[in-house]
Amino acid sequence: RHASGPACTCEPQTLPGDWQETPSTPSTRCCNRRAREKALLQPAQSISQKAMREHLSHNVVLNLIIAACCGLADSIWTGTIGVAFISDVWHTNKRVGIATALTGLAALASALPAGWAADRYGRAKVCRVGSLAILVAAPAYAYATLRATEGRDKELSYILICIASAFFGLSSGIINGPAQALLADSVSTGARSKVYTWLFACYIVPSVLGPAISVGYFEAHGDEWRLPLLRDLTLLGMALEVPVAVLCCCFRDDKALGSSSDAIQDQERAAASASAPGDDGDGDAGRPKASDAEDAQNDAEAPPDDQCDERDDAVDPRIKMIPYVVFCTDLVVALGSGCTIKFFPLWFKDDLNMSPAAVQGIYCGVPLSMALASGFCTALSRRVGRVEAVLSVRSTALVCFVGMLVCFYRVKNEWRLRGVVALYILRTALMNCTYPVEESILMDYVPKNTRARWKSLESVSQFGWCGSALAGGLLADRYGYARTFAITICLQASGVLCYSRLLGVVAREKAPEEPSTEEPLREPLLSEEEKADAEAP
Repeated sequence: RHASGPACTCEPQTLPGDWQETPSTPSTRCCNRRAREKALLQPAQSISQKAMREHLSHNVVLNLIIAACCGLADSIWTGTIGVAFISDVWHTNKRVGIATALTGLAALASALPAGWAADRYGRAKVCRVGSLAILVAAPAYAYATLRATEGRDKELSYILICIASAFFGLSSGIINGPAQALLADSVSTGARSKVYTWLFACYIVPSVLGPAISVGYFEAHGDEWRLPLLRDLTLLGMALEVPVAVLCCCFRDDKALGSSSDAIQDQERAAASASAPGDDGDGDAGRPKASDAEDAQNDAEAPPDDQCDERDDAVDPRIKMIPYVVFCTDLVVALGSGCTIKFFPLWFKDDLNMSPAAVQGIYCGVPLSMALASGFCTALSRRVGRVEAVLSVRSTALVCFVGMLVCFYRVKNEWRLRGVVALYILRTALMNCTYPVEESILMDYVPKNTRARWKSLESVSQFGWCGSALAGGLLADRYGYARTFAITICLQASGVLCYSRLLGVVAREKAPEEPSTEEPLREPLLSEEEKADAEAP
């Protein structure tokens, strides 16, 4: 406004709150206007940086680091390398399924008590107990791998692998629920999709390194499925599990947020009680007005609005069913996934005759595609709604799964392998990228004091996943891998139908409102002339 005129040389004004009565002059009016303009033109970047710092609290950052370490360690040994090692030593898919089922059974046995203990005694203490199970499992699994490679006491080695797998399941069941609940307690309600997308990316992106390391190692040693190579990669994975156990001891309950991380229905009840008549501090507040009574009666008689983003569970009882629907859907999808997920690498190896480097190359592309797809799903949820985004993405994944089987059976030329691999990567990315959105739905509608227990219920889904892996191994030995994929498609389609019950119930996610940087006009900033103009009719 004063760009073409002389510079303002007035003395600096005292801050609002410490002001004192001073005469109004053109010079002070000029400075006041410039101060207001500066507040209005303050860059939005400072607000976003403040919100970023609030999201990246101690427990959030620790969860992200642990997710990255787990992603790197798991990608090296739990996928292709682990199942290929057991299959090559004992020459059966059944033993792969048994070891996987024991992991899920141990997680099931430990998770529910761990969730109850975390809600009662604190999440951080329970996570420290779970870290001890990792410190037992990793050395035991490494020792069993060494013995099995040398050909000594194969049966004893397999028993040790099963025991170590059970301890890994034990650690997962104990740590997963409390750690995830502590993450939800450390993020404001309405901002969880973003944080869970970061968590998902922190796990998925390092997962590229495991297959990449395997590709380089196989290529340097002849690109063959040999036990010494599988042994070395397994031992590397065990060594990388140890830092995860150490980091799990660093969670802190006192770093969680307060009421800003409460469930949506709890925040709505608190807001309703705060805005009740008699709480506004007015002298006549204790005496109800006729208009207030009429408004309260109208609100009580009004039917629930399905299009409203903010619902009270007393008005819409469907809100109470949200966690149950999410759990049932996860269980059905897990049952379907367990039949096949451990056997995809063996399918590529045996039925499609792919080399070790080629198979691991696929699992380099899968994590990157999942990270990109998770960002797409989160962005889509803000435009069409969270439930709608999950349903559309997972339905597309099922279509890709069907296309993969059609390509395997119907295409006979060189495009068969290309089509199967491309559709597999796309299907895996779309089916698994919905985790951040689904997790934000669950944590937004579960009361804070039961979050660890609800997260621990994921162990039931994990057991279903691992239990169906045993059934998948038996079916693969008898009928082949491709037949079991049809069972997976049917079960996952049932899960999608179950999830559709949340349509019209779950509200769109709204980020917390950021405070405005514009200071309201206060009396010392107004001259006598400006006050007269403002009070004029």
